[in-house]
Amino acid sequence: MTTNRNTAAGTTTRSNRAPGLVLGATMVTTGLVAGVYFCFSVAIMLGLADVDDRTFIDVLQQVNERIENPAFFACFFGAPILGAIAIYQHRKLGYTEATRWIIAGVVLGLIGMFVTMGGNIPLNTKLADAGDPAKIADPAALRDSVENTWNAWNAARTVAATAAMAALGRALVLHGRAGR
Repeated sequence: MTTNRNTAAGTTTRSNRAPGLVLGATMVTTGLVAGVYFCFSVAIMLGLADVDDRTFIDVLQQVNERIENPAFFACFFGAPILGAIAIYQHRKLGYTEATRWIIAGVVLGLIGMFVTMGGNIPLNTKLADAGDPAKIADPAALRDSVENTWNAWNAARTVAATAAMAALGRALVLHGRAGR
């Protein structure tokens, strides 16, 4: 086992490799979630903007059903869990400045998560509960009640998740400097 001089706290600690890996994994999982949100903004929703109402509803129903999978959930729920571990590890090492940035990143990521749960998911549920798009009496009204609001919530969570990733990136830089 190696030791590193913690220049931030002025103490000698065990290797900071594991905390750095956890922080890196936090940043990657946060970035993957941000990327999903970004893809909705710059590709999926733009592609659906010009389709008919039933197609819009059908495609979003299918996407919303399929996004509930282990890979997405591992990132979506794993990022804040890994972030909490990274906060603990970095506080224990005395990496105060990095810890502050990790906290900021986790909080921003949680904001994105809460926007998803409180904004996007209820709209997704509304679409799912409408049933078979071919049998919806007024698909234009359903689409009108979902599309713009969903896009606004998606923009908010995209900004939050992207800012979270940036904060975690800054924390990773500070982690590297503190561990020299």
